[in-house]
Amino acid sequence: MWPNQPMRSDQPSRALPVASPTNMVPVQVVARDEIAPDTVSVFIVLPGTRQAPAPYLPGQFVTLALPTKRETLYRSYSLCGDGSPDRPWELTIKRMERGAVSTYFYEEVDVGTLLYASLPRGTFTLPTNLSPETTLIMIAMGSGITPIMGMLRALANMPPGSQPATQLHYASRSPEEIIFGDELYDMDPDQFWLRQRHYLSSDGNRMTVDAILSRAGSRAAKAHWYVCGADSLKRDLQKQLTRMKVPDSQIHSEIFATQSGPGARGPAYRITRHAGTGQPGSLRIIETAAVLDVQPNETLLTALERHGYKPDFSCRVGACGTCKLRVVEGQAEPAGDMLSEAERSAGYVLSCIARPIGEVALASGGRPPAGVQRVAIPGLSGPSRAGAITLTRFASILGLSALVFGAWQLTNHRPDSWGPQVDTASSQSEDGSTPDASNTEPTSTTPPGQPTSTPRSAQPTATLRPGQPTATPAPPTPTAKPGQPTATPAPKPTATCAPSKKC
Repeated sequence: MWPNQPMRSDQPSRALPVASPTNMVPVQVVARDEIAPDTVSVFIVLPGTRQAPAPYLPGQFVTLALPTKRETLYRSYSLCGDGSPDRPWELTIKRMERGAVSTYFYEEVDVGTLLYASLPRGTFTLPTNLSPETTLIMIAMGSGITPIMGMLRALANMPPGSQPATQLHYASRSPEEIIFGDELYDMDPDQFWLRQRHYLSSDGNRMTVDAILSRAGSRAAKAHWYVCGADSLKRDLQKQLTRMKVPDSQIHSEIFATQSGPGARGPAYRITRHAGTGQPGSLRIIETAAVLDVQPNETLLTALERHGYKPDFSCRVGACGTCKLRVVEGQAEPAGDMLSEAERSAGYVLSCIARPIGEVALASGGRPPAGVQRVAIPGLSGPSRAGAITLTRFASILGLSALVFGAWQLTNHRPDSWGPQVDTASSQSEDGSTPDASNTEPTSTTPPGQPTSTPRSAQPTATLRPGQPTATPAPPTPTAKPGQPTATPAPKPTATCAPSKKC
């Protein structure tokens, strides 16, 4: 748990990046503690407070923007806390060989450092309605213990006797490198609800799928499984659990490292790299009918941001799935390992790592620049700019015609049998997104606290509202139709509303 140390008076607050990263909030480090070799825990609050920057669920993650001298780096790290909103966020980072971000964090981030962080997100969280009959089996390798530790702390805070039966399988190099070792040993020494199995490679005791399943027991098929480790372990365990008919809804996983050989060490999250074509490309945005240039080896996310678009993103390394966008024409690679088969089949790619091959069309590019209007029409997979504009104008003419017709039918009487008028143009959300747009939340992440679109209110109609005094009817103002000579309008009666005004 976090050391309640005061902020040092001799440690000035370090500057934030010049530009605020999209969808991020400023945060400040108030405590720092080295808890294992090459491993540091930092505690983060809203600047000027002692509380968490935002609520979260144990096991979720945040993305940090780290302002180095050369550039702003982005990485995602799991929250290790039990979810208490009145306590700082706790992040634990292990320094990796050749890991620029983890090394920077370990050596440069100190008490008083100001950073930017995303809101918490992720579905690697505890199931609802926990009871002593529930079985949880948690598997971690090295720093993969960080999200699982938050869940274990939350379970330890439950009333005695109410905790679910929980197993922890944890692989480390040596006893000294067991992250949170002392706290784990003291968490449930009598093993009332938590049973632990530690695998130390220094003793030749490696964690394998067979070893895990042999100790899982007869309740394995009904358990909720949580895996945070190498991709190879997750993939092999998934195959075995599928054979055991464990539902997919009970298998939860996070990928934190790549191992290319025995003892290999990788980045905090696996990054799928792609050399790209080395040739410039073009990017067409269906909902705005804009055509953007793409520089050689530039990712979709970078190209969109360069042109003023603001798509959602978090980790920027293909680890979280937040930045997914739907390709409706052309090809962009790689799609990203965090996407499901169904998402890939639907054309989704992770824009932070995917690069276009030639000409590519996206259903949406995120929030467009100021002054750029969305013109996409639901159901269309890729109209040309001219076609989109023509259809939009046609829809506008229809709406205007209906409004003029309503004005001609305006009287001082509204039968009770009339229902409220509905403006079909208002069925689109405030930000103009359509049901098949790319702002659909990814399978892995839907964080609480995210802002949602609010439906646009209905357009005002030309009919008098109920309860207003009835006036003597007057002929409506004649409106010239296209192609007809314009007639001199009659004086407007004072008791009649103009079609575009509220009465």
